[in-house]
Amino acid sequence: MADTDRPSVEITIDQEKCRFSMYDPKGCKRCLQVCPTAVFASRPNVKRDFSKPVEQRVDPTVWVLLVTWEDYCNGCGACLRACPHDALTIEFDGVPVSA
Repeated sequence: MADTDRPSVEITIDQEKCRFSMYDPKGCKRCLQVCPTAVFASRPNVKRDFSKPVEQRVDPTVWVLLVTWEDYCNGCGACLRACPHDALTIEFDGVPVSA
């Protein structure tokens, strides 16, 4: 299949619903754990600025979940089924993928 034949993929994370936490052992990481194509990644919520005094720096333990490799998604819906907070949506060519 040529790249031009690939469907357009849109994965949306509702950050208000998502309970992802890199450092909290009780925080959700289910989509990261079940995605067979590894479309998700994480990064610190705010870039740390080491030029600021320690008391003014951001909390380095607050991370956010991202969709980094959207085009790798195969539409299997594993992440949709795994998410207990209904924070994910996936569309292929504008058609929603169901869990």
